[in-house]
Amino acid sequence: MAVRRGIVRLVGGALGVALVVGCAGGERAVVGFSYVVEPERGLPPGMKTIAVVPAKVGPTTDPKWSDMSSAILLNLVNESRTRFGTDIAVTERRDTQATFDEADLAAAGMSTRTGGQGGQLLAADGMILANINVKVEKHAGKQTAISGLDLSGFGGHGWGGGRTAVQTREVETVTRNVTVQTEFKLVDTANGRVWEHYMPATYSGTESTKANFFFGSAQTEAALTPVDRITGALVEQGAREFIARLMKCGIQVTAEVESSANKNCVQGVRLLRAELWDEALASFRLALSENPNDHHAAYGAGLACEASGRFDEAMRYYRQACAGKDDPEYAQARDRVKAFGSRARARG
Repeated sequence: MAVRRGIVRLVGGALGVALVVGCAGGERAVVGFSYVVEPERGLPPGMKTIAVVPAKVGPTTDPKWSDMSSAILLNLVNESRTRFGTDIAVTERRDTQATFDEADLAAAGMSTRTGGQGGQLLAADGMILANINVKVEKHAGKQTAISGLDLSGFGGHGWGGGRTAVQTREVETVTRNVTVQTEFKLVDTANGRVWEHYMPATYSGTESTKANFFFGSAQTEAALTPVDRITGALVEQGAREFIARLMKCGIQVTAEVESSANKNCVQGVRLLRAELWDEALASFRLALSENPNDHHAAYGAGLACEASGRFDEAMRYYRQACAGKDDPEYAQARDRVKAFGSRARARG
């Protein structure tokens, strides 16, 4: 937001302040849509049961993401099975030791549970292995905010004379970047070979606190989205891309889009909010005809195309947005369409 000094006048004994505020972007919207993709390679012949093994985590990663990442993979496999009829079962491995211990006690006559055999586990034709690395970086910064107005030399009820100045101060801000690296493998237990190995590009989410320009105060990290929520979304993004290589999968997209100052771009964002994809695309095209470097309009056009199943066009617009600005969200959208566009079959 750009602010330029306005005029301060005393009118009829009352203080009137005119500050002219210019905003780089006039409209924001959160856009959501989904579609379904067919598997790129599919499962190995004869594979009917998969075990999801607790993930290995890196040194900077909270250990809880071992089981949480496995739960995400488990849910995605079950989603493909129940929603799309994928012929696959999942054997639960996180509580294996407890199951074995209870069954073995029963077999030894040391438990009230009826039993005569030791613990057994449903045989798995395949095993999903994962490595998860999460890194959180924080950076402190400053933002200028108005702290008051200095009025000097005015007297009586006339215009008087003197000077006026806008007093400003530096307000502390916080920028946080969450980076997630994922690696997934499907191992065919019949021969011990890796059937699918997927190690996509790093996923990241960046967020900053912003003080109100007018008499704003500092915001702490507590004002940002919780780290676990961001991490979970990024891990799921990588896991969903991996599962989609093996079985039919739903792709869910949630994106925040901001307009440029161009009136057609502003209108396009409003139309995206209303899920009027064709109308939004027409508005973004008008904005781009006036300024081909309007990366806001290019990104919005890409979202409109992707939401309506025009994946080739979406790729062109996302590349145009990336050329206009080096933005992780633009790059992720481009890579998403590159990964799924050719296999999309229906809206989700």
